[in-house]
Amino acid sequence: MSESLALLKGYRSLGLKGEFRGDMTRKVDLHADRQGNCVGTYTEPGTTTRVITTKVVIIGDRGWVAYDDAGLESIRSFAKSFVPDKVATVEKAVKRARGKYVEYPARELLQFPSVILCALDQAFAGVPGKVSSAKEVGNPGTRAGERLVQLTHGSGGDEVSVYVPEKGGSVPRGIDFSFGDAPVLLELDDYDEPVRVKQPDRADIVSAEEVQGLDAISG
Repeated sequence: MSESLALLKGYRSLGLKGEFRGDMTRKVDLHADRQGNCVGTYTEPGTTTRVITTKVVIIGDRGWVAYDDAGLESIRSFAKSFVPDKVATVEKAVKRARGKYVEYPARELLQFPSVILCALDQAFAGVPGKVSSAKEVGNPGTRAGERLVQLTHGSGGDEVSVYVPEKGGSVPRGIDFSFGDAPVLLELDDYDEPVRVKQPDRADIVSAEEVQGLDAISG
């Protein structure tokens, strides 16, 4: 397990796919590196049966998110129900944001739920680089045709599990850990692969200041 954790801490980039269980369960599909580049999506339940999918792009100190129609509708519905005095402001912001990427400083974007996983050093800061002991939990499972075993260290909120090939090798195929109070369950791939990230076209970008109404429901 220590070998697997050491590998995890050393990869220059990683593909992260799974769940971030904070105030609600968000599914993530991200590819991030340690130079501040990240691209992918996170999804969450909407106010209707539709799932909200938010696109994320981060390059260095700048970042962009694209809210889908379900996400924008969720913001509108919340405003109508809980802050009716801000509906007009929210409506304007929703109109401007539709079909666009909203630009933020990366440090602000990393405060969005689950997007912290884009910052690998921060995301895995609480995961140990090595452990003194580990136990095999449960029976081997199969993922993409490969048999994996779960190795676990600790208990409660400090428990960390890694999934490694049953037959040889310490490459971590997955990890379960806690980020603060949020359990995180991830499949890992694209080890050290370049993050193919591209800034959205300028015509498709609006600044955060232009759509401040999107944040009105929290202020």
